[in-house]
Amino acid sequence: MRIRSCEAEDIEQAAQIFCQAYSAPPYNESWELANASAYLHRFWEIDPEGCFVSEENNEITGAIFSFSYPWHSGQLTCIQELFVAEPSRKKGVARTLVQSMSGGTWLVAHKASGAAEFYKRMGFRKDGPYEFYYGAIKP
Repeated sequence: MRIRSCEAEDIEQAAQIFCQAYSAPPYNESWELANASAYLHRFWEIDPEGCFVSEENNEITGAIFSFSYPWHSGQLTCIQELFVAEPSRKKGVARTLVQSMSGGTWLVAHKASGAAEFYKRMGFRKDGPYEFYYGAIKP
């Protein structure tokens, strides 16, 4: 396995893995490939230095998309997306991708997902007093 910086030309292949990963429970999301590519490309444009792919035999097997910014306690990195192709799961790909990050890191994970358990095993913890809110903005 090799971890390297994500390049613009990697995004389409990464988006295919993204679509497959999020179509499974507990997410059950139906992403169009064009929308997934645009979504990942937008995060890549924000901070390409925070985006990495894993490769095996010149095929992308997973990716992490993150962005960093200064914070009162130092540099803070937000992991926006982390996903691994099904055949490459449970082989250390996600762990290696996360370990490519540095500094304080935060993320949002679905509490019923394997991802939440993975992050706990990596040493992440729930942090308060913040809560995640979602809704439509009404004029």
